[in-house]
Amino acid sequence: MKLQRIVSPTLHAAAATAQTVARLAKLERVLAFVCLFTPALLIWSDDGPIRSSISAYYNMRENQLFYVPLTVASMLFVVNGVVKKKHIYNTLLGVMLAGVILFNHDEFATLHAVSAVGFFAGNAVVMVVYSSKKERWFKVLLVAGIALSLIGWLFLGWFTLFWAEWLSFGIIALHYILESWGVLD
Repeated sequence: MKLQRIVSPTLHAAAATAQTVARLAKLERVLAFVCLFTPALLIWSDDGPIRSSISAYYNMRENQLFYVPLTVASMLFVVNGVVKKKHIYNTLLGVMLAGVILFNHDEFATLHAVSAVGFFAGNAVVMVVYSSKKERWFKVLLVAGIALSLIGWLFLGWFTLFWAEWLSFGIIALHYILESWGVLD
């Protein structure tokens, strides 16, 4: 009888932990989905040509389609940082993304730029610094993709900042998807 009293709560705790891990994996996939498809939503819902950056959509007619998905992404970073392994860096990344949303690029150019650089550079740093040695080569490739997208925009003029940001969001999304599937640590 004593063994049953010990085993039953232990099995219950293990099942609850497994459910929590599964929910966090879904949370990471939702975050990845929002990062990946928000730029497409912005293009689809705007009246004019594709704008120069994702941030330029803050003043579109249906601007809730700018604010809501990016706010959701920001909060998902914060929740991920608070709940999953309590990594403060994800919370800080969420705060940086919130800064991008709160400080529009026209009226608060410096705060907006600091927040945007902090968000994208922070994601790149986190991917590499907090990776295992066996995965570091792959995460360096992901970060190189972010760097190349920025170089393609800033120095080579291949495309606008909008496309560099979307590519960077896509790489961040890929990282979260692979992590949620257990492919990456």
